[in-house]
Amino acid sequence: MSNLSPNDEQQNNKRMMTAVLISVGILLFYHFFVQVPQQIELNKLHHAQQQQQQALAKKNAPPVAATKTANAAAPVSRGAALTASARVAIRGDKVSGSINLTGARIDDITLNDQYRTISKKHPVVLLAPAGTKEAYYVEGGWTAGKGTAVPGDTTVWQLSPGSAKTLVSGGSVTLQWNNGAGLLFTRKISLDKNYLFTVVQSVTNNTQQTVSLQAWHMISRRSMPTGFHSYYVDEGPIAFLNGDLYQSCLYSHEETCFADYKELDKGKKVDVEKAQGWVGFTDKYWYVGLYTPPKEQFEAKIFKQQSYKTEIVSPAQELAPGKTVSDTKYVFAGIKHMPIISAYEKAYHFPRMYLMIDFGLLSFIVKPFFYFLHFLIRVTGSVGGSIILLTLILRGAMFPLSNRSYRSMAKMKKLGPQLKELQAKYASDRDKLQLEIFELYKREDVNPFGGCWPMLVQFPIFIALYKTLLLSVEIRHAPFWGWIHDLSAADPTNVFTLFGLIHWNPPEALHVGAWPLLYGISMFLTQRLSPPAPDKAQNNMQVMMPLVFTFMFARFSAGLVIYFTCSGVAGLVQQYYIMRQAGEEDVSLLRGHGARYKKKADDKKDKPKK
Repeated sequence: MSNLSPNDEQQNNKRMMTAVLISVGILLFYHFFVQVPQQIELNKLHHAQQQQQQALAKKNAPPVAATKTANAAAPVSRGAALTASARVAIRGDKVSGSINLTGARIDDITLNDQYRTISKKHPVVLLAPAGTKEAYYVEGGWTAGKGTAVPGDTTVWQLSPGSAKTLVSGGSVTLQWNNGAGLLFTRKISLDKNYLFTVVQSVTNNTQQTVSLQAWHMISRRSMPTGFHSYYVDEGPIAFLNGDLYQSCLYSHEETCFADYKELDKGKKVDVEKAQGWVGFTDKYWYVGLYTPPKEQFEAKIFKQQSYKTEIVSPAQELAPGKTVSDTKYVFAGIKHMPIISAYEKAYHFPRMYLMIDFGLLSFIVKPFFYFLHFLIRVTGSVGGSIILLTLILRGAMFPLSNRSYRSMAKMKKLGPQLKELQAKYASDRDKLQLEIFELYKREDVNPFGGCWPMLVQFPIFIALYKTLLLSVEIRHAPFWGWIHDLSAADPTNVFTLFGLIHWNPPEALHVGAWPLLYGISMFLTQRLSPPAPDKAQNNMQVMMPLVFTFMFARFSAGLVIYFTCSGVAGLVQQYYIMRQAGEEDVSLLRGHGARYKKKADDKKDKPKK
């Protein structure tokens, strides 16, 4: 039987709570100040090694005449690739580019309303032609029995008679190719007002024999995207097949994590027959995927063969003489914008299309915040205003809990002198001290853990908002008031350069912007209103927390820091008001200053008049 008193158990619980909070702080500090810089350095080293290898290969390259094949495999510029063959222009509302008539590939897509930098000079290039350094394209075709000619990579297609010469939103173009042996292949490509292409492949049999054909569609990606890091968000090949999500090993179980760049490099692959669902490649903000009509079965493949590939192979079809067979697939190539995704799910019945967005293991927490923030953005039309409005709403929702917590802390602070008396009286008898403290809390109806609940509630909110702001393409390059021009990036100012007055380049660890500094100040002032920890070591740790969180938040997106700063200021005002209502004598933001001011006022009052 345990011989611990209620006081000992209470003290142990308090120490455990403190240990948990300190452990979380240490883990976050280690993650952002050790692991992240290491990952950045590894990326820089990998990039430098690639450049070194390319330079070495160029230096040791044999003469052009001797290695025609090697030169054909060398990357070419995007401009050279685009002018190497005839093309059909794409002029959509959301996307622009062209279709390569050689192979009938969709291999040139830029996003009209997304840019590489906040200067908005160069749009984001999503798909690029084969042969370029970042080749990334969608192609399709047919396989047939031996002796039947089908279109391939080098097949030159022609516009069908009567076809439009440019693909626009709401329109279509039709390509055709005759194999010269009685089979006419056509490919009709349509584009909606957003990012969805509809590709209908047809074959007409003008021979006297039945032909067996099998349609396929493939997304090919030469290499990992520039700046790739699958550290916070799942990036790479992805598939949703028969109810299972195949993605990177960041989240997936062992049997479904082969859809990963590193795993594919090792020779692993995904091959699922009689599948229903979709396959594609996901990036942080963009996605390219293949979809089928509802309930259509196919064979899904994810593998690496010179480049990373995701493929859909339809069941074989028998084409009788004088007949035509068709195959319809859908290609999504655009941004991960939830309203558009939801509309496609409803209109085309694509199963769980939203899984292209990486909500992570804690999706049950992240998704409600994600949807609610996007709702506020649609209502207000302002990303920054929506973040502040979300702050006020969450503060209002947590008001009852915060109210009880702050009142409990106010009572704790008023008990400070009595606690000190007990500590002095029972300094040599720890068990008696704990019993007396327990009786004091019971008599005064004080919960010593009441002030911890808001902090514990903030952790899931922090995780949900961090993921939401990280995933939301609406946050990317969204401006805020003042010096914040991109809410998805860290605060660009730096207190260690006096916000630009001193011209020097400090180490990355010393980059602390104005908003993280404001957050640290709000956290510091909140601590000044809170009762000090009875244990000196715990109190010293609490004093250090504002400094630790200031440096940690300096690496977070400005949108996240703005939320927590506004939330902290709102909590500070609320706590100040409640402590005043509770009759707290010292409500100064500098602990002890209020008591000195009161004593000075009393001395002045007691001073005899002349």
